[in-house]
Amino acid sequence: MVLKIGNKTGDSERDICYHFTHTHFNMGEFSPAWYIFNCVVNIVFSITAIASNLVILFAIRRTPTLHTPSGTLLFGLALSDLGVGLIVHPLFFSQILAKVIRDPSLFCDAGITVEIAANALCIVSLLTVTAVSVDRYLALRLHLRYRELITIRRAVLLLVGIWLSSSTFGSLWLWQHELVKIVAITIISVSLCIASYSYMNIYRIVLRHRSVIRVQNSSVSQAFDKDEQEINVQKIKKQAVGSFWVYCLLAVCFTPYLCTVAVIEAKGITSATRLSYELGATLIFVNSSLNPLIYCWRLREINEAVRQMLRSLHG
Repeated sequence: MVLKIGNKTGDSERDICYHFTHTHFNMGEFSPAWYIFNCVVNIVFSITAIASNLVILFAIRRTPTLHTPSGTLLFGLALSDLGVGLIVHPLFFSQILAKVIRDPSLFCDAGITVEIAANALCIVSLLTVTAVSVDRYLALRLHLRYRELITIRRAVLLLVGIWLSSSTFGSLWLWQHELVKIVAITIISVSLCIASYSYMNIYRIVLRHRSVIRVQNSSVSQAFDKDEQEINVQKIKKQAVGSFWVYCLLAVCFTPYLCTVAVIEAKGITSATRLSYELGATLIFVNSSLNPLIYCWRLREINEAVRQMLRSLHG
């Protein structure tokens, strides 16, 4: 790989490899402490993402009651988060470290790979979280028809489609890196809007169900139906609330990155916006370590499955 490096005026706009310029590589006026901090964060959360998502994957795999369309989607989300821990965090650590030790070759090798992997895996996570929100909405909206229309096979096919399209999107960076930014902004914005729409409708449906149950007559048969409906609604509601927290966390993690990319597209890249981009990207990667904590905190079935698996390991 040929690296075009020099010290002449205007060098900051020249490519050192592929789509990386000296502005990407140099630290500018910022202290190396920022970059060392970013390195430490990536190493720490690489370990936590690998460990926590492996636990979730094994727990779902070992628990038959979680072999549902919803469980399948959560399995796919944990798998993409595991990929972030195994691949993206270490590569991003290497790329940032290369800036600190002034190694352009390492910067390019790690940077090219991490751009492809991160774009692919983070879009997988985003689209899967969006699919989970739509799944919870359909569970309430379709009610009895949900099990007929939403199957494990269809959930698997959806995940395969998400992974294939996201992989294509990630590799697009090699040829059209500017287009990738625009497409990324579009995908993130549309996905967050779809998820927001789904959860707003979930809230409305739950309120409507409660109103219907309250006005039902108090006969024995109707009381039984009322209780059964209430149990179903409450179960789906708890699952929806758990996935809603995952969505909120994802929205918080993606927003700084989204804003930074928009600024770069509008005004161009500088040392300041590049540092902001790198910190925003790290925040997105950290999301892969936080998702399993939300599963265990808000989703009782996942919590119980993890507890049983850990007990069996200790036993």
